[in-house]
Order: sequence, then structure tokens, then C-alpha cells
Amino acid sequence: MAEYSTEREFEMSAEALWAVVRDFGEVDWLPGNPTYSSEGTGPGMIRTIDMPPIPTVREQLEAIDEDERRVSYRILEGLPMPLTGYRAAMQVVDAGGGRSRLVWSSQWEPDGVTEEEARAVVANMYDSVMGVMKANLEKG
Repeated sequence: MAEYSTEREFEMSAEALWAVVRDFGEVDWLPGNPTYSSEGTGPGMIRTIDMPPIPTVREQLEAIDEDERRVSYRILEGLPMPLTGYRAAMQVVDAGGGRSRLVWSSQWEPDGVTEEEARAVVANMYDSVMGVMKANLEKG
């Protein structure tokens, strides 16, 4: 199983960033103005995200850890990357001084590409999403 992890600092409190990350059914911070819906609440809930031109993605929330400020999820359908068995977690860390850090990590198997190629795709996607998320959230 391959892994990837990255982090980005945000100019907002850990509590404010955690309020966004823990709301698994809300993804207004994603790039491309996606349409989305959710089924259920809490662990086990499903969110469906439509962001053409990529396929519709269905994700399942696996756990929310309030103490660690961590959500974990997996992609059920529509994985827009050459991977299988994708599981990920987002964790919010207090960086002090009213700032926070978002740590995004995942595990998966490459599908039809080398591990290095798959890792580059994941890194690019995480960088893009976190950049838009940071810009959208920090502009208020």
C-alpha cells in the first residue's frame, strides 16, 4: 500500500478550520464550484460530488475524531486518479497565533501506473485543492 501526506498552513484558528473540515457533507471550498449532496449523517454517511469534467465521486465518511480534529474517509466510486483502495484523512493542527495547519494523508494502490506516477497525481490534486481551499477560506 502506497502513502502520501502533505500539509498547508492557514491564517485562521484551528477551531474555525476544524468546523469546515468536520462538516463532511459541505464542500463549498472545493475548486470548480461543484454540486454535491449527502446521504445520512456521521460516520457511514455518503457524499456525492459532481465537478465536471471529472467523474462523479462518491465518498464515505469513516470516522470523526473530535479530540484529534481528524476525519477519515474513503472513495467508493469515481476515483479521479489512477488508484484503487483509496482511504484518506484530514487533520487540523493548531499552529499557534490564530493559525492552523491542515494535514491531508492517504493510502492507496497504484492502478496502471507506477507508484511514483500515482504519488505525483495525488500530490498535484492535494496541492490544487488545498490552494483553492486556503484562498476561499481566508478571504472570509
